Amino acid sequence: MKINKIVLIVFVLAVAIAGYFYVTSEINRKSPSMANSPEDFVSNTTDLLDEYQTNPAEADKKYLGKIILLSGNIKSLETSEKGFHTIVLGDSSSMSSVRCSMDNSIALDVGVLPIGTAIVLRGECTGFNPDDLGLGADVVLNRGVLIKTKRK
Repeated sequence: MKINKIVLIVFVLAVAIAGYFYVTSEINRKSPSMANSPEDFVSNTTDLLDEYQTNPAEADKKYLGKIILLSGNIKSLETSEKGFHTIVLGDSSSMSSVRCSMDNSIALDVGVLPIGTAIVLRGECTGFNPDDLGLGADVVLNRGVLIKTKRK
């Protein structure tokens, strides 16, 4: 009887310790960097926007959760209060754009990226915000990494 209690206590203690380490590792788990991740698709801003605006459901099946190597021109740059950067790519004459939230673990000097600069970046497609009010549709990429810039 005494041995059964000891075995039960040891078992419960082992499960509690294993659970603690599992939860801790999940909380502290980091997403892999896009810097060296292979892309699933290569595209440009115009083609990606056209695919999403033509058939959002099919484009989601193709791109959602996938890594895209994307080329385009900088339409605008945004920095949040916390210092997170978003690069908006697209044609300045269009209301639609591709918005890429940049990976904050990689230093990015937005001062060297003037509007209109042609760039290549890699990011994970996380969705599409359709044009419901005539204000322009956005394809959204996250964890972006700047791969290359090309001055005009």
